[in-house]
Amino acid sequence: MSARLYGPISLDLADGPVRVDTSRGADGRQRARLILGDLTQAVAISVTDSPAETLAQLQEAVAQLIALQQTQARLASLPEVA
Repeated sequence: MSARLYGPISLDLADGPVRVDTSRGADGRQRARLILGDLTQAVAISVTDSPAETLAQLQEAVAQLIALQQTQARLASLPEVA
């Protein structure tokens, strides 16, 4: 049985890095992980067994985060109202 996390993790992504790590496991199968952070402080999310629908949800969540960031940047550029 492999370790599983139960409960929340908070990670301040700041300026990353974000990367994908692929390798072959001991059984020869291709493995894939999404890694957030650097070598000393990182969270790795295994996506090897994730269905395409789950990865599409991740893609949509990232698109929502980008839209939110762009909206916040536009609002920050507006003049203050007294």
